Amino acid sequence: MAFSRALTADEEQWLRCFRAMAAAGREAVAPLAGRAEGRVPLGRGSGGDITVELDRAAEEAMVGVLAAAAPAPYCLVAEERGVEDRAGAEWRVMLDPVDGSLNAKRGLEPFGTTIAAALGGTLADVRVAYTSDYTRGHEFAAVKGAGLADLGGPHGPGEGETAARRADAGEAAPDTSVELLLFEGGRPDQLDFPMRHLAALSVPEPNPFLRVRQIGSLALCLCHVAQGVADVLLAPVPARAVDIAGGLLILAESGGGAVALDGVELLGNPLDLERRSPFVAWRRGLPGEAIAARARTYFGGTSC
Repeated sequence: MAFSRALTADEEQWLRCFRAMAAAGREAVAPLAGRAEGRVPLGRGSGGDITVELDRAAEEAMVGVLAAAAPAPYCLVAEERGVEDRAGAEWRVMLDPVDGSLNAKRGLEPFGTTIAAALGGTLADVRVAYTSDYTRGHEFAAVKGAGLADLGGPHGPGEGETAARRADAGEAAPDTSVELLLFEGGRPDQLDFPMRHLAALSVPEPNPFLRVRQIGSLALCLCHVAQGVADVLLAPVPARAVDIAGGLLILAESGGGAVALDGVELLGNPLDLERRSPFVAWRRGLPGEAIAARARTYFGGTSC
């Protein structure tokens, strides 16, 4: 891994632990994705969604690795089992074992895992972040104040570098047009706006070639925006910290940004399992203030 500063021992060990957790989760999910046995419902998880067998299997495997390999005492916030507090633990680990679980149940790509470690109780306190795309083998990692690491992936080490790193290496400044917008809106009954309003996020000038995609994983969406693969992400319904804690740090360390649509400070949201602020995110090189203002104007009242 190549970061912009030397990592502390805890930071290095958290990343090793997270990669081992992801490997265990991927192995647990592989024989269940897209199969009837993986879709067996087991009840409602602490995050509010129906837990199915593939969720349970992935979380059980990953929590086992965490218990064995964590470099420091921790409290756990996991989508299925909920919040497990431990007296005296400084670190807080956020775990979504299968982000994009509906995709995984149906055998549709992509889906993966997202894990984060924080020294504190809000999104602003996340220090180490890791997201893995189970379907393509791509890994994304960030450490606060140290930037991103290129962990390789389907294109090999070095070719998955972020737009921020390419710009820092002396290449031309990123394009300022918005061509690809990622949209994660949950259920359609939660939304009440004309789809044409999405064109308002094509700034500074309207782009007649703007296209919209919904891939089904908030964590991977944030990573794609951080890479510059996508330009903007709009999530106009409340999101859980467990889904976005890691992705927001990965985005921030790439030079991108995000704001809540409901007027609260996004990074002030607590690290729990409540669905909170809808938000908009953008890659490095785009006029974030203009995107935020338009998103709040057009989509600030659409959340359920």
